Amino acid sequence: MYVGRDFSPSDEGESEIYSLDFVRDCAAGETIASAAWHCTVADDSEVQDEDAASRVSGSSSNSGTVSSQRIAGLVDGVKYVLQAVVVTNQGNTKSLWSHVTCGVPQ
Repeated sequence: MYVGRDFSPSDEGESEIYSLDFVRDCAAGETIASAAWHCTVADDSEVQDEDAASRVSGSSSNSGTVSSQRIAGLVDGVKYVLQAVVVTNQGNTKSLWSHVTCGVPQ
């Protein structure tokens, strides 16, 4: 599910932690047990990045209903989709995603 707003633009070469909060998707007492993050190029991106999946760096960090992931090496002009697929302590699988654009959109 789209989170409803995009991340602030990133500059080429930056390495940042991005976080998604599943609080609205979790029941009382439900927390994130594990997460897998994915980085792909948005369908409407004017610039492509054949190595988008490799922009996910290291392991995710999860605390309560928040999952965080380092994303590094984004390419100037590319609009990316960052998606977190989590499994909760109750065995439920949930997904959230948002966009991040590298560079200032023209």
